[in-house]
Amino acid sequence: MSLNRCIPVLVSAALVLAVPWGVHGAQEGTWDRSEDGKYWMYFYSPGNPAEDEWIEDQGKEYYVDSKGRMKTGWVTDKRDKNKYYMGEDGAKCFNMFTPDGHYVGPDGLILESFDTYRKAVKKQLERLMKDKAYKERDGAPRPGFMLWDINGDGYRDVVAVDRAQMPGRVVLTAVWDPLEEELVPASQADPDDPDESFLSYNQDSQSVWLTIAKDSGERDFFQMKDNGFQFEDVWHFELDQDDWGDAVYYVNGVKYDAQEWGQALTQASLEAGAAVTEGFLPLDAGTVKLAVDCSPEEEMPLWQQ
Repeated sequence: MSLNRCIPVLVSAALVLAVPWGVHGAQEGTWDRSEDGKYWMYFYSPGNPAEDEWIEDQGKEYYVDSKGRMKTGWVTDKRDKNKYYMGEDGAKCFNMFTPDGHYVGPDGLILESFDTYRKAVKKQLERLMKDKAYKERDGAPRPGFMLWDINGDGYRDVVAVDRAQMPGRVVLTAVWDPLEEELVPASQADPDDPDESFLSYNQDSQSVWLTIAKDSGERDFFQMKDNGFQFEDVWHFELDQDDWGDAVYYVNGVKYDAQEWGQALTQASLEAGAAVTEGFLPLDAGTVKLAVDCSPEEEMPLWQQ
């Protein structure tokens, strides 16, 4: 299980050279400056520049326009109509964030779905930062969050808690729906509800659980199903009193004696696994950007579908 694996990130073009160093004297042509000295051009022979085409040279790709000028920044390929980002040295860029906030993958194309995902996650977390019920206040613990694949489909989902350190309540969980390209709320706490809640992970079953604990001792255990979007109610432990004031115990609506009730609660706790109390980041603009604007190494096949 990997929690918040993506910090920090690439934020701009990795190449910042002003000229295409190392490409002079290429096999089929030569790089040289334009007459005004402002642009690099690729000449097959003196006075015969390449025009409106891609140049492959020493393992890199460059583009020259209809006037033979090497281009930087965004270029649209007239053949496939795709956009590619050319670095400051003119070479096509791969596997990086562009200065204007897009991510280009191993084929140089924008990962549109990944861009959509990042915008949705940032928007969700920014809403929480503005929510007065969870907003950081002087002297109050800072709310926290993590990006964690809670339904096993490979996409990192959103988990927000009331405190980054020693959380006492799960504020929100939201699962990414790749088909609709949106975050689907899986759970949301009522700000006025005093009940504690936490997420847990069972290593053996590789399942994520949400437990809600009441001061009375009652418990609810919800499991996130594989590839699901909602937590499903699995165990419900309820306490009541009979006419004589004696405690009455129920498990999933069935009456149990005290010993059986305790045994069932132990079983439910074992199924839910260990509580996740670490790995949460402080909920602020800086940490949100670091966590969300992260190179999608492990998820690359998902975003290229």
